[in-house]
Amino acid sequence: MKVSDEQIIAAILSCSTNIQAAEACGLSEKQFYNRLSRPELKEKLAAARSKLLESATSSIAARVGEAVETMASIMHSEETPAQTRLNAADAIVRNSLKMSERTDVLDRISELEKAVKEVEDGKH
Repeated sequence: MKVSDEQIIAAILSCSTNIQAAEACGLSEKQFYNRLSRPELKEKLAAARSKLLESATSSIAARVGEAVETMASIMHSEETPAQTRLNAADAIVRNSLKMSERTDVLDRISELEKAVKEVEDGKH
């Protein structure tokens, strides 16, 4: 039975190790790594990983508001121990600072990319 690239990719994405993925496909390690070395399979695998990461990122992003609301409700609850409320407040502040810094860095990168493009366009 011929093992398709898609079967190999599915095994890689669902197994903890490449050895387990090879076994799941019914391939020897040598056969598995030979197939994995092919550029077309590498491209398909990179695309599949990217799609999986994008999906996971979207799923996490969809729950950020809910997580912040949970921390805020813990922070405001009089029934919650003071240390736990303080931890929730600290987590909110720390994470908001990280997000602000990252947003600032991404904005600066975007501005630099625009400037570089303008310089490059001016040379042509």
